[in-house]
Amino acid sequence: MIQTKDPGRTVDSPVAEVVRRLEVLRPLRGTPVPHFRAKVRDLVVVASSSRGGSSMLAELLRSSPHLLHLRGELNPLLRLVGLDHPHSGTGSDALDAAHWHGLPPRSRELFDAELALDAGSPGTGVENLAVDAAWRLVVQWPGLDLDPVDLVRTAEAVLDRDLPRFARALTGGTGVNPWYYDLPGRSPGPRPAGPPGDVLLEEPPFVLPRPWRPANEHDLATKPLVIKTPGNAYRLGFLRAAFPNARLRVLHLTRNPAASINGLVDGWLHHGFHAYRLDDPLRIAGYADVRPADRHWWKFDLPPRWPAYTAAALPRVCAHQWWSSHRAVLAHGTDHTVRFEDLISGPHGRADAVERIADWLRIPFDGPLKRAATDGIAATVSTAAPRPGRWRARETEIRSVLSADVLAMAERLGYARDDHWI
Repeated sequence: MIQTKDPGRTVDSPVAEVVRRLEVLRPLRGTPVPHFRAKVRDLVVVASSSRGGSSMLAELLRSSPHLLHLRGELNPLLRLVGLDHPHSGTGSDALDAAHWHGLPPRSRELFDAELALDAGSPGTGVENLAVDAAWRLVVQWPGLDLDPVDLVRTAEAVLDRDLPRFARALTGGTGVNPWYYDLPGRSPGPRPAGPPGDVLLEEPPFVLPRPWRPANEHDLATKPLVIKTPGNAYRLGFLRAAFPNARLRVLHLTRNPAASINGLVDGWLHHGFHAYRLDDPLRIAGYADVRPADRHWWKFDLPPRWPAYTAAALPRVCAHQWWSSHRAVLAHGTDHTVRFEDLISGPHGRADAVERIADWLRIPFDGPLKRAATDGIAATVSTAAPRPGRWRARETEIRSVLSADVLAMAERLGYARDDHWI
């Protein structure tokens, strides 16, 4: 069993301490591809609003052996090098080319090395899973004084191919709460009322370790690297600068505003999805009064002009998040668009949509990708069982926040007829 040196103690500089612990783990993780970013030739950014279905789409695309991915979101790697709010200075999730060019050389090296070690594709072996699990726990729980070497030893002792069981065993005795993971079934103990800590690098529900095959130089030269993080809607200029030799393509994932707003409301009221701790408590009606332990936490992406919504009704906050993210994507320009509704329209509609994406990516639509598209996948990071028209349970309050700007954006995205909103 893992023992913390001082359970519950918050280190003076949590992120700096995380970086130190990751340096201890780095020799155990293998040798990163040198100059990783410069060797990426094809970067595909899945750009969407939060709760727009990007996790489901990314999981479908992970089925293809012809694509590369990160193990989770990009956000933790950005936070390791200070490219998050408020350190970025933009007042939001927005980053541009100047943020990359202004990054100190040591921070660039850290970002490059962590990207190189994170990128790859799902594998079948478990030889590196213990180290990967240790890396995840260090990043996910910066406020716990976890010893990275002890984490690896414990992971090796309990390791098996049943990853949910493995994760529960690994978290025992550390102060790590399994409620903050996307685990099947009910976790032990009461549902948490607040965030997992005062400082977060990864947004819960946290990523579980999985068997993984790291990318090599041949992969980078021949396979697209797919990055999925909703906040990247505001970072497309930054990503273009950070990957100087890559063709950057934007895969725009859309979803009708009512379903997206409803999903965001569910997420704000969920025990996860904490993104940014704010000094001043939020006064969002329907959130701060319902989840008082979360009132210092903004959830999901942080759009420009968010301070104007700190005392608004929760559905209005969510409508602004939806509108703002799609506005940012369209302002940059898109290369291919897919509707989330097509991905949940049944086997034939989903297969057709994924086949069109595969054609656009210039990868084969066969084997495991075709099977996943036809058969579907398990729900990923869902707050409730998916069903058509679930937003109608809140129809009155959602319709009340469909402003002229939101409706104009809906029409621009092809959602002019609300009887087609599912």
